Amino acid sequence: MRRPTAPNPPKFPRGGVRAPSPDQIEDEATLRGALFEGDWPALAALHSVTFAGCVFRRVNLTGSVWERVRLLDVRFEDCDLSGARWTDVSLERVEVTGSRLLGLQAAGVRLRHVRLTRVHAPLSVWQRADAAHLHLNGCDLSEASFMEANLPGAVLRDCRLHRTDLRGARLDGADLRGSALGGLRAGAADLQGVTVEAAQVLDLAQLLGVQVEELPGEA
Repeated sequence: MRRPTAPNPPKFPRGGVRAPSPDQIEDEATLRGALFEGDWPALAALHSVTFAGCVFRRVNLTGSVWERVRLLDVRFEDCDLSGARWTDVSLERVEVTGSRLLGLQAAGVRLRHVRLTRVHAPLSVWQRADAAHLHLNGCDLSEASFMEANLPGAVLRDCRLHRTDLRGARLDGADLRGSALGGLRAGAADLQGVTVEAAQVLDLAQLLGVQVEELPGEA
């Protein structure tokens, strides 16, 4: 089985990124090489907007509503997207680090070459997400839902997957080594082709219908 390949990183303009003017942010706009820092009320509701080669740094996007937004070569640093709602959103060559995605609603999101690092995303919803070259490192995905998501070759390293719902997900070639799997919600068929460590097998025994007991000691 081929090992998953790392996501390609974002590409940014040679001249760097700079803050745009608020009047540049409108429906169906394309923003290139933009730097967003702090509070940006204009980002609260977006429709058919493209961000290319942009950086979001410590931006408060809680409760924001984005529809048909495209993120191409974008980085989120220490942002808060808790309670945000994404509809028909696509991400390509995107990095998210040190950010909060608590309760993010991203059903059906398209993910290509995406890396999430140290992201706090309990209760987030990724149902029917379609991903390729997805890497998650040190993320909290407790009670998140990836039901029926397409996640072949996804790498979830050192993540917390307590009661994370993977039922119906396609996980061929996925790598869950180093992640906490206690309480994971998945069936045996969902875990076909997944790589785990020997120490994680006990956490999966109940899902696989296996009873684990030690032999009684000699009298």
